Amino acid sequence: MKRDRVAMEKVEWDDVQGVVLSGYPRLPYSAFVLWRFRPQRVAAARQWLGGLAGRLMRAGDVEGGLESTVPSISINTLKHAGQRDLRAINLALTARGLEQLEVGDNTLKSFSVEFLEGMAPKPDQLGETPRRTNALGDLGESSPASWEWGGWANGELDGLLMLFAADTEALRSLVDDEIKAMAEAAEPIIVASPGGGDPRLLQGRIYEDRKEHFGYTDGISQPVIEGSPRSHRRGEYTAEDKRIHFVKPGEFLFGYKNERRMHAVGSDPADLRRNGSYLVLRQLEQDVPGFNDFVAKAAGLLHGSEDAEEKKEWVASRLVGRSTSGEALACPAINSRNDQDPLAKHKSGNDFLFYHQDRFGMKCPIGSHIRRANPRDTKGPDPDTALRLSKMHRIIRRSRMYGDRFDPAKPASDKGKRGILFVCLNADIAGQFEMIQHSWLNNRHFGDLYVGTDPIGHSAADGGAIVIQRQPTNIVLERPKPFVRVRGGGYFFLPGIAAVRRLGAMGADSGVETRRAS
Repeated sequence: MKRDRVAMEKVEWDDVQGVVLSGYPRLPYSAFVLWRFRPQRVAAARQWLGGLAGRLMRAGDVEGGLESTVPSISINTLKHAGQRDLRAINLALTARGLEQLEVGDNTLKSFSVEFLEGMAPKPDQLGETPRRTNALGDLGESSPASWEWGGWANGELDGLLMLFAADTEALRSLVDDEIKAMAEAAEPIIVASPGGGDPRLLQGRIYEDRKEHFGYTDGISQPVIEGSPRSHRRGEYTAEDKRIHFVKPGEFLFGYKNERRMHAVGSDPADLRRNGSYLVLRQLEQDVPGFNDFVAKAAGLLHGSEDAEEKKEWVASRLVGRSTSGEALACPAINSRNDQDPLAKHKSGNDFLFYHQDRFGMKCPIGSHIRRANPRDTKGPDPDTALRLSKMHRIIRRSRMYGDRFDPAKPASDKGKRGILFVCLNADIAGQFEMIQHSWLNNRHFGDLYVGTDPIGHSAADGGAIVIQRQPTNIVLERPKPFVRVRGGGYFFLPGIAAVRRLGAMGADSGVETRRAS
């Protein structure tokens, strides 16, 4: 590993927005504001962005240079902040937003086709469903035709303001302040306000038990960015941990080497993309009653009882590949080492590979969610090559839950008011988010299976067959319909802090200053 450390690139964390490194666990309440620039207010828009740059949460402290004189808000300062100062702001822009800022055609063309076209391109004149919509599986009830925002009828978005706070009162104050600050330049769009609350906002949160609405502990398996503060923690990672989880910064940030040992776009210090990332946001509505009913009926069919909790747990864990408390089925022996420490238990329960420990899916089904989302060492000519290839398709997840927990005592009208605000970061939308979605999650023949897609995904292909490997015969469960429905989505660019300052200062033909001169 010494050779890796010598070759490790120094990332300008002081110029990277904080959400790349942290999901802000100390700030469990959040509001995502989707907005559009006001027409013919370019000067006001630039002025707003220039002021906002100083309030954005950074991933690291400013070190020297001209910007060292500017008050800095970073993850490190957040760790030591008092309750009143616990807040974070991050900003992302769509291709339309960059166009509204008159950045120029050459700058726009430097971004990827996926970003420029957006998550939901409109059908052509013949009404043909766009290729991207088909590839993402956004069909039927998940079609952009029925999205609450970002779809074919309401897709004109310019940006996203991500606001995080420690409690509801602090969040309300932060939202009021930031919407007031943008008033001359931009206005929030109206969304369907999932789960109640302000109709201008997508409000999310992290629950204390860190579980999502289907009952699974969330956020366990995440890549570690090589060169990040987390990667330097002494004694936390063994050589095997690093081999499995460490990923080059260029897979997530523009301007650095990726797993192909190539520099991602934005390596020029004057490039607007440098230290930025693509941000994917999808609103995924969860049908909790439907999921619970399926699990209970499957438990009754397989084990003779719909009520025994351990039988329902058996079924639920096979859908995801982990127990609802987070233990990975592929390595139960490792999971049991830290029974008294849940966090350590989750860490040890993530340090595994599939090929030698569960190649044929007898512990963790081949079609389960975690094997599809991250096949680790199983998708390649040999395990080592497969692991290297899988690192080229990793994403960083920063999701939040929306809506209240499901209460069985409430009437059926409560359905559809909860779900996940799925957020991920990557430097290659096509090779990371989209590839995972269409080639792994939605693939009916993933891992040489004959039928089935992600058991907890939104794809309705094959009638939702779910295959569980068993001897002497596999179990095939028929899912009546997906438990998840896409309700909105968009592709955004998460710029570096200096890039936000430049966007606030530049004109259509002014060029782009270097980072330290911003």
